[in-house]
Amino acid sequence: MLRIPTLVDLACIASAASAANFDNRSGRYSFTPLPSAEAEMKRMNTIMELSDQQPTGRYVRMGETVRVNVSGMPNGYRASAMVGFRSMYGKSPGQQAAPLRNGSNRFVARQNGPLFIRFTSPNSKPAASTEIDVSIADGKPLPLFVQDRTSMDDWRAQLDNYADAPFVQLVGQHSMITLPRSVYRHAPIADPSTTLAAIAQVLAMQDALAGFDDTKPTDARTPLREHFVVDFRTSPKERTGVYMYATDQFIGMFADNTTDLTDPARLRNEWAIWHEVGHTHQQDSWTWETLVEVSVNLFSLYVQEKLGEPNRLDEPEYDGITPRERAREYLARAARNYVSDPGGKYEELTFVRLVMFDQLKRAYGWNLFTRLFKYYREHPLPYNVSETKKVDEFVVAMCTVSGNDLRPFFEKWGLRASADAYGKIAAQRLPVRAIET
Repeated sequence: MLRIPTLVDLACIASAASAANFDNRSGRYSFTPLPSAEAEMKRMNTIMELSDQQPTGRYVRMGETVRVNVSGMPNGYRASAMVGFRSMYGKSPGQQAAPLRNGSNRFVARQNGPLFIRFTSPNSKPAASTEIDVSIADGKPLPLFVQDRTSMDDWRAQLDNYADAPFVQLVGQHSMITLPRSVYRHAPIADPSTTLAAIAQVLAMQDALAGFDDTKPTDARTPLREHFVVDFRTSPKERTGVYMYATDQFIGMFADNTTDLTDPARLRNEWAIWHEVGHTHQQDSWTWETLVEVSVNLFSLYVQEKLGEPNRLDEPEYDGITPRERAREYLARAARNYVSDPGGKYEELTFVRLVMFDQLKRAYGWNLFTRLFKYYREHPLPYNVSETKKVDEFVVAMCTVSGNDLRPFFEKWGLRASADAYGKIAAQRLPVRAIET
């Protein structure tokens, strides 16, 4: 499920995990900058922001005065201390931001929560071109596992020594997990390193499908992280019908499904996590409203296939009918409209429409979509473009990257573009390819 927000190369990673100095016990750090979440969203042409915040492995209490010393920050770079969490699914307070400058800084925490540092580079500067030293005189350490730096002995010692800390964090090269200590006690993580490695595998798969292969700047893997947060504020009533969600800067889980992420065996079969991470890869230029919960599942299908699991489109649903069978029923109708939302059932509006993409994959392979992602990073549409324009340009782009005139195929599905779009396709003089529907 997506909540539309209203509210990698190790040497290139600007993070606490690769900082020259990182000591959450004493509160002393060296941080290299990240690109801002907004700048990365624009570069990647995605529909939401990843996390540009770096963990400190400390937490503060409401009313506490927090002293932070910064040195070495160049002109044009920005830093902030971030307290707590961004707004969660239900009504909840947002995160506190306290701007930081070189020298001594002081602020009063307005809420309880983990402490993060946001240190970003100007858009015109490379992300890893400088380093700042940070010391935090207040707050207390919380158990923090950093991939490739924290041993199991160190981890067990932190869990014992910081037993009163209200949160636990795990940090990998491309992911970060923050969960209440109460959730961790109920579902401890047997081997944090294995958990982070399993998450890294899923993220690498999805990045590969999206064409982030580091061949050129537009196709570089992002140094920003997927931040998985256990939503402890949203009430059961508020979350009715919501299993997980994705929004700017984090993916929200709940106490009863955290192991879907943290247990590597469950992660190998957990469509929901693949789905939510997929939302952070969707491109704005071809994600019109009724496609949001459809194209996201390309990433789930890709991970499912790479992990050797059966294709969900061939699995019977609650009534014994598979999505592929439903798709045949849909295609047999006299009138079909792929773009509009006629108020049909969830299965038809999502998985039936997903069959269209699966048919294209069977005809061309996954690389068709990888080329499409790269194409849109080279030819992005404005973020405020109309839904009609997105549909038109998608049909044109698919014909362009496939090298075929796909108008007959899309017409069968009821995906119709404007006469202007059809004119652009006709001008390319592409051969028509018959694709099995």
